[in-house]
Amino acid sequence: KEKSANPVAAQRKADKRKEIAKSKKSQLEQRNEKLGRRNPARVQKQIDELKELERRAPLRPKDKDTLAQLERDLRAIQRARDALGDAAPQFASGERRGDRDGGVDEAHSSDGDETDPDVRAIPMPRDTPPPIPRRPFKDPQLGPDGQRVPHALPTKPNVPAPAAPQLVYSSAPQLRDLKKEATKFVPAAVRQKQKQVKGEGRLLEPEEIDKLERAGY
Repeated sequence: KEKSANPVAAQRKADKRKEIAKSKKSQLEQRNEKLGRRNPARVQKQIDELKELERRAPLRPKDKDTLAQLERDLRAIQRARDALGDAAPQFASGERRGDRDGGVDEAHSSDGDETDPDVRAIPMPRDTPPPIPRRPFKDPQLGPDGQRVPHALPTKPNVPAPAAPQLVYSSAPQLRDLKKEATKFVPAAVRQKQKQVKGEGRLLEPEEIDKLERAGY
């Protein structure tokens, strides 16, 4: 038995095909708009420069690949501008700074680097200050004749030398009073009896004096 067609699945497939077709159309429009913003005259100028070099001498493999890529880009730009019609941006005639200085290396630049013509047409505010010119850099190590001047080492600060410590040595002998030092270690009782013998303090009886003399005082 043949399976009956599922209307829900069929509608889902149809919607998916529409979404894919819509996505492809959107991508094509974005690509055409991006290519249409590129200046075909600039690309043609780069092609002419490479062909002029090719007439003088054989091109390097890298330059040959660049020439082929530029020719493909030019055809794609023309198709994109034809698809855009009146919506394609118009470029001023004559060379701009980018046309003069770009050269072959400009072929490797990104498409997003080019300024939109609508953006370039926006006037700057009146109170915008003019650009400040850059001053040429002057190397301070170059002399008037253009020769490099040897770098002078900075002078060392005059730091006074630290003063040497002055030590005074004396050779004079130190005299000690041993008798005076010995009295410091005499017991108090002995010192009291010595004073009594010398007559200091209270008066002693003759018997007490004889007793102290026998004791060695």
